[in-house]
Amino acid sequence: MVRLENLRVGFKGRVLLGDLNVTFPEGELIALAGPNGSGKTTLLKTIGGLASPLFGRVWVNAIPLEGMSRRDRAAAVAFLFQRGSADWPFTVEELVFQGRYPYRRIFGADSAEDRRAGAEAIRAAGLEGYEQRVITELSGGEFQRVLIARAMAQEARVLLLDEPANNLDPKYQYMVMNLVKGLTKTGRTALVSMHDLNLAGLYADRILLLSPGKVAGFGLPEEILQESLLEQVFGLPLKVSPHPEDSRYLSVSFPAR
Repeated sequence: MVRLENLRVGFKGRVLLGDLNVTFPEGELIALAGPNGSGKTTLLKTIGGLASPLFGRVWVNAIPLEGMSRRDRAAAVAFLFQRGSADWPFTVEELVFQGRYPYRRIFGADSAEDRRAGAEAIRAAGLEGYEQRVITELSGGEFQRVLIARAMAQEARVLLLDEPANNLDPKYQYMVMNLVKGLTKTGRTALVSMHDLNLAGLYADRILLLSPGKVAGFGLPEEILQESLLEQVFGLPLKVSPHPEDSRYLSVSFPAR
């Protein structure tokens, strides 16, 4: 569980989002949606401790974030940011096993538990047979799955993902989002920033809709994906309709030209 208490986030004293009092339940995928500059990435960084709050507090599993050691924080929260680097020629297995950092002693070898967690993450991400592939040779979608596998090997209960399906073709968007959704079914909480409102309507349990400086709404997809609210936030008359294959989900489309 993640709870934001009177939280203000920003940088260099500039407030991007103010006075957030929100609880994200465990076992849910929470979509963070909103226009560019509304504070999605900065909020994720603040929740994970990579940026300090301007005011207020972040609680993770009933513990204040500032009270955690770096190792405890790494064991509780895992990151996947949009511009992950594939510059170093690690193998898939080496990169995934980096997720075991919180549990290792300095200069310690991989334990049996490390090997179990890494192998399980590789299997769950559909990367069996990729272990010795060099990450610089992978496609964007394959690399995203490796990063998610690294977060899985970390065994954190809170996952922070910044546009994990960005710049991927439809097949890999589908694979990556199904993988993230599957992780929430094990009790993890996934906070996922996304621009694609169709992905939010299809995968999110709840949506935190941000407008510059404030929260425009937080609730179930059918409560947030309302045409009037979306037009107010994005300045465009978007159209919302039931998903053509399953009316439990919603689709969002641009108005006709």
